[in-house]
Amino acid sequence: MDGKCGEMKIITLTTDIGWEYAAQMKGVIFSINPDVKIVDITHNISPQNILEGAFILSQVASYFHNAIHIGVVDPGVGTERRAIIVDCEPSFFVGPDNGLLIPAAKKMGIKGVYEITEKKCMMDEISSTFHGRDIFAPIAAHLSLGKKASMMGKEISAYEEIEFGKVERYKNEVRGKIIFIDSFGNIITNIPTNMLNFKQGELATIVIGGKEIKARYFPTYGYAEKGEILITPSSFKFFEVSCREGNASSILHAKNNESIVLRKSA
Repeated sequence: MDGKCGEMKIITLTTDIGWEYAAQMKGVIFSINPDVKIVDITHNISPQNILEGAFILSQVASYFHNAIHIGVVDPGVGTERRAIIVDCEPSFFVGPDNGLLIPAAKKMGIKGVYEITEKKCMMDEISSTFHGRDIFAPIAAHLSLGKKASMMGKEISAYEEIEFGKVERYKNEVRGKIIFIDSFGNIITNIPTNMLNFKQGELATIVIGGKEIKARYFPTYGYAEKGEILITPSSFKFFEVSCREGNASSILHAKNNESIVLRKSA
């Protein structure tokens, strides 16, 4: 594939950099293509949490057809890590070669990956600490105007990948990990909802950080009592642990990347 996208009207941003730095990226994009629309997926990824960023991007990107997705969760910025374009025509991903982009790109079908090398498509001065503004933003803007990925870099066959962790099943329990804690304190796991069959109101055991908690399963929050911990299917199609009108992560002292067990009653 030559990585040509034609003119594209949407660029999305998924970052851990906060709104102030994101505004600089937007200014760069608009200076190159003032007609493009920019959609903020989030700028609140936990700092340097590549896994969380990859998860959010993988769950959201496919809802945008014919878009360019910039990802900036980049603890290796300024080092030898590469900057890449991932061609999933008609969509593209731009960001660091640290696995951040790959789960989302795989869902949409990777047609080619390019290491960004064309300095003419970057900012004149490149900060060693902010490639989101000085490399990824201008590259995405040029893509949005129809410039080919192959004109801005060389195709590569090997790149960094990331996975959301191993899920293991043992009889009536499944072991996985906490992959994301949302703004409500809901604990999103990497355990697909098709791995355990619960009946509404069924009592189960949750193990987080070595501590066991009894909780009932409900298809949504409203069936639980106020303040009750529950297991429920998230909108991402993974199990989540929640608290009706409360913050489950605070109550259970849960952390990203921590192991979790869901166990059906015998």
